[in-house]
Amino acid sequence: MKHYKKLYIRIMKQNNSRTLKMLVIFTLGSLFIGHLQAQNKLGNNPTVVASGSLLELESLSKGLRLPRIQLDNVSVWTLDGSPVSGMLIFNETGAAAKGMYYWSTVDAKWLRLANSEDLANLIIPTTVSNTLTGNTLTTIVNGVSALGVDIIKNNALSIVNGVLTSTVNGVASSPGLQILAAADNGLTATNGKVQLGGTLITPTTIKTSSVNTFSLQGIQTGDISTDSLLVIVPGTGVIRKLSATGLETAIYKSITYASADGQKQFPTPVTITDPKKIQVYRNGINIEFMGVIGSGTIDLENPASCYVDDEIKIIQSK
Repeated sequence: MKHYKKLYIRIMKQNNSRTLKMLVIFTLGSLFIGHLQAQNKLGNNPTVVASGSLLELESLSKGLRLPRIQLDNVSVWTLDGSPVSGMLIFNETGAAAKGMYYWSTVDAKWLRLANSEDLANLIIPTTVSNTLTGNTLTTIVNGVSALGVDIIKNNALSIVNGVLTSTVNGVASSPGLQILAAADNGLTATNGKVQLGGTLITPTTIKTSSVNTFSLQGIQTGDISTDSLLVIVPGTGVIRKLSATGLETAIYKSITYASADGQKQFPTPVTITDPKKIQVYRNGINIEFMGVIGSGTIDLENPASCYVDDEIKIIQSK
């Protein structure tokens, strides 16, 4: 614009013709108007302008710097002239929060453009607590208590055939929940755990095979004179108990005598079928006998005659 003005002054000094003056004024005015119309874009690619832009800025290395105003009170216009909506400023040193503001005629104050950090700070901290008294739920938000709400009037639980059903306010849950409430037939259930132990309520069979055998470990040593033995019934496999006394009776017979002085002959417990199945003990010591007399008496060998009250025990196997 300065070179246009200098050109105009130079022409005016050199020629006082009114016609020439008018021509110069018209020419410079046209150039000035054309110059103004070409300034709707600043920066890179000045000839490429969006049709809707009144003023367009384009740069890869420069930005737009807004007027920096000391803004102490957002309700005060601060700038020259009367307030107009949409005016942009940047508060850098004022008492108001630093940042970009625009004037809102509706709110009659400067409004700050917020960022994500500002929005996070705007979230009001909330404390929530819930208290259940009976069936009444009370919620307290930031110290303000809401009216209590009855959440459950009645809740009845029932278990039928291992199915747990919850009935709330007369409405039963469907489907029910399968649970382990009890165990039987040799099993017990305690605190949700199933263990061996209990009464059999039905005939029970455990099948084994040459591969899938059955064994017990950690068995204690027994006493043949007092303990019972387990026997299996042929054909059925049913387990039965046989006492030590019964086992002794089934395997052999025994009889004990207090002898007389010089006594050598003693009756056997049962009929003699085989002398080899007879054992004789004198005062706990195994002794030989000479032979048998008839089918029910043994004769001790010489000189094995007894004294008074010697203990003679005869054991005869079947």
